[in-house]
Formats: sequence, C-alpha cells, structure tokens
Amino acid sequence: MPLLFTQTIGDAVLGVWSKQETAEQLLPMICLHDADKAVYEQIGNDRRRTEWLTTRIVLRELLNRDVTIAHDSNGKPYIAESKNFISISHSKNMVAVMVAEQNLGIDIEQITARTTKVRHKFLTGSELDWCKTDIEHTLVWTVKEAAYKLIGSGLEHTEVEIEENPNFMQVADYNVVIRKNAPVRKNCHSQLIGDNILSYIIG
Repeated sequence: MPLLFTQTIGDAVLGVWSKQETAEQLLPMICLHDADKAVYEQIGNDRRRTEWLTTRIVLRELLNRDVTIAHDSNGKPYIAESKNFISISHSKNMVAVMVAEQNLGIDIEQITARTTKVRHKFLTGSELDWCKTDIEHTLVWTVKEAAYKLIGSGLEHTEVEIEENPNFMQVADYNVVIRKNAPVRKNCHSQLIGDNILSYIIG
C-alpha cells in the first residue's frame, strides 16, 4: 500500500499517497456507505475513480475511521458530521490530503513545463522577475492553488503573491499576500516530494 508518509503539523495531519493501484485494486481496501457507493458507480473515468477512492483511503489512515466527504456550495470539501476542515489535491502520480481543526488549503503538483508555458496567466509582475525555472513556476502555482482552496472561491491567481523569492531547494516557509478585499498575509509551507512540490496554508 503506497502511503508514502503521514505527518502531524500542529493540530493538522497530512497524508501523501503514491498512485500505483487501479480502482479495482483499491476498492477492497475501503468500506463505502450506500450513498458513497452510488456516487462511485457514477464515475466513469478510471483515473477519477482511483483518485476518489485513494482520497478516502488516506482519510481513513489519518482519522482511523471511514468518513463521508461532502461539498459546500462553492465546491469546497468537508467531512460530513465533523467540525474538522479538509483539503485534497491530486497530481499525476500522488494524492495529498490534510485534515485540521482550522481552515486550510493544500496543493500538490508534479514538476513539468506545463506551468512555465502559462506563467503570464498566474504570476504577478514581481514574481515574473525571479520566477524562471520549471521548479519555480510549479512552486508558485501550488502556493496560489493552496490559497485558492483556503479561500474557497472567487480568488484570482494574480491576487496571491509570494512576497519575495523563497530560494526554494527542498523545503521553504515564507509569507504569502492574499489581496482579496483587504490584504491578508499567510504563512505557506512548501516541500519537495519526489518529483512533486507540495504546498499548504493553515489558518
């Protein structure tokens, strides 16, 4: 079972899974309620089925129980009948899930040239000055996606800015400014996991 690791960060817990199994291999690993079974059976794409199952398996590993994931009016996920917050992200080869007692946002992305090709669509002017490599573009993308998931909706990527070049190597913590209504500063953590970058904002 390719659960790469779990990690406790304050009141939050993080789990990262390496995608290796098919949906058929994952299905026996989890007990689905009738409502979840109905949702699962409506998913026609095997990749989506795999991600859907993996997310719930990771949550069970983190919480030691099977849970039902619901979504609010903005599409933000939450655990039914729980006060905990969750955030979920999938890359091509990994799934990341985080649970906390406070609001949070997480994103994981495989390092490729994909974000570099669309850099002008999500970088601010100051970020364009220092963001040059595929690693840096992927880093900034994950930070902005984590901020978007934290806020929930209605946030443009250019409304999130890393205050200064974090000189990212393998791990970095830095300030992020979210300019939605009044500017708010948040601490973001990013780390390299294999060929992926994971970023999260808590609180």
